[in-house]
Amino acid sequence: MLGHKGSCLVPRGFRHVLEVVSVSGFSDFSEDQLQPASRPAVSARRGGLVHGTKVATTSGWKPVESLTTGDLVRTLDNGFQEVRRTVRERIAVTDGETRPEHLPVLVPSRTAFNGRPVWLMPEQGMAIDQSKLDPAVSDIAVIPARALSGMGSVISQAPARMFDVTSLIFDHDEVAFIEGGLQAYCSAGRLRPVRKASQRAYQVVNEDQADILVDTIAIRGDMSALANALGALPAPIPQEPVFPIRPPRGMRRPGRPGRPGVPALFLRPEWQT
Repeated sequence: MLGHKGSCLVPRGFRHVLEVVSVSGFSDFSEDQLQPASRPAVSARRGGLVHGTKVATTSGWKPVESLTTGDLVRTLDNGFQEVRRTVRERIAVTDGETRPEHLPVLVPSRTAFNGRPVWLMPEQGMAIDQSKLDPAVSDIAVIPARALSGMGSVISQAPARMFDVTSLIFDHDEVAFIEGGLQAYCSAGRLRPVRKASQRAYQVVNEDQADILVDTIAIRGDMSALANALGALPAPIPQEPVFPIRPPRGMRRPGRPGRPGVPALFLRPEWQT
């Protein structure tokens, strides 16, 4: 049965399904402002991590497509953060497409600290530590990965005509470590993300600022602003406390004479002999 005259003619029992194709910006309202202040945003349509890209977790490197809700991912400023949601999409590249804004970016092996090639979606935000370029600036700048195209051996091309990408959603905006120590910006997926007073804010810069930052990195030949050497080698983090193994009965534990024994409360059941 259809709706009343003058309203949208939609059969009862059906719902409108709206799909956000692209986000180029949003407005941030403040109670003491009469007009909304426009803020830039990384496009969601061509962002995400190409399947096969490895992400630093408490279990070491894991392909992004294997991550699920609840996994802990290593971030730049907030330690290990829980993945709240994953969004998977299939990307199709038309034949003859040559525009950089519509093609992934190929970072060849050993461009940064990556041992193998890494594919980046053109609008995937990449974090740059500006303090590595100018000690007087301590902010993190977020640029689209396509801005890296043309820097050295980094080029824009398609890994295949059709491929899959996954976006990681956290409670807050985070910068996650992916292979090679590259720093991928992951939006919280909200128009007005809730940010704690102590949480670091990430600035998404405009096209001109992004080009200046990339040119500075290329001239210096130092990728430490774009990729973290320590972030390239994460170690698995144990989920249980680690205690020394209790020696067999009658054998003294090594240590100083009179060293107190470990309370049974902190020993595993099989150690409590």
